[in-house]
Amino acid sequence: MNKFELDKTMEIFGFDKKDCYDIYGCKYYHDGRYFTIVNGKTPKELAKLIKAKYDNNKYKIRVEGNHEDYEPTGDVYTYHIDTIEGLVAYLIETKNYYSKTQTNPDELENILDLIYIKILENVNPQLNVYDWMLDRDNRKEYFKRVLSNNTYLDFNLRKQLELFDSMVNPFANNHCDINNSKFIVRGYGYEEDESWFTLTDKESGIVFSTIRSKDGFVLKLHIPTEVPSEIDVYHYFDKNGEEIAFEKYDESDLTRIEYNLRDETFGEHYGEKHKVTTKDKNFVINTLEEYITLARGIVAKNICAKSNDIGTVLKKTRKHAAK
Repeated sequence: MNKFELDKTMEIFGFDKKDCYDIYGCKYYHDGRYFTIVNGKTPKELAKLIKAKYDNNKYKIRVEGNHEDYEPTGDVYTYHIDTIEGLVAYLIETKNYYSKTQTNPDELENILDLIYIKILENVNPQLNVYDWMLDRDNRKEYFKRVLSNNTYLDFNLRKQLELFDSMVNPFANNHCDINNSKFIVRGYGYEEDESWFTLTDKESGIVFSTIRSKDGFVLKLHIPTEVPSEIDVYHYFDKNGEEIAFEKYDESDLTRIEYNLRDETFGEHYGEKHKVTTKDKNFVINTLEEYITLARGIVAKNICAKSNDIGTVLKKTRKHAAK
């Protein structure tokens, strides 16, 4: 987790943004990389309760910074917490421990819903590729150039790319909004020209990523297949033009095929590129169709009626899940 996510979590618990939060005698602060540190006494009884209720492989609540599944043997004075879910679980159990309140079974998921809403509201997920790329002069001109091809095959390719974009970021799809009953949301969005968010399907582990920078835009689909194989599909816009990349990784090799639409070049990342052929373009179109079908299946489980209010859409989560 990053500092932005820590602050959004604390906001939901009623705390103003700070570098260091003081709660029940413990100090909470970000390590500057990827986890939150909790310094201060966590009583043994509370530490053992947290350990029993929350799987460390999922929640990453690490006693004394240990990476392994470490059993607390007494009072704990340092936790390293890597995930929003782990931090929320720790805060809920701490709050209820000191107030002598029974934890509500739905409390964790309800609070996570609110945090996910805060993250998405900040990063404005409804902003689509075209709006972003035409928003700044340094992006506008080359973006117009990369869209200049209009052959029939290029039209089909553009259609597939637009479908791919709408599946990877369904919030930018004019026909639907998404609820997060089956998604984990991550994000960062302090700067207007630098923001990102990811939606991870809890069941399959498929990740939809939207990354915006001052120079461009990246949409990425991550597909975990049979361990340890993984597939990533990228759609880039940046100062070098527009590119589609297919990346497959297994324990013995990494293969990355790139098609630069501006330069009309095609080939492996570390190999020799050649001028793109009709066969190459058909390969790209057919491969995109395959992954779009997969992505559409994930998104279809999580869509609801169109709404302009992200918060309203996402707050429907519990009602949809209950049906």
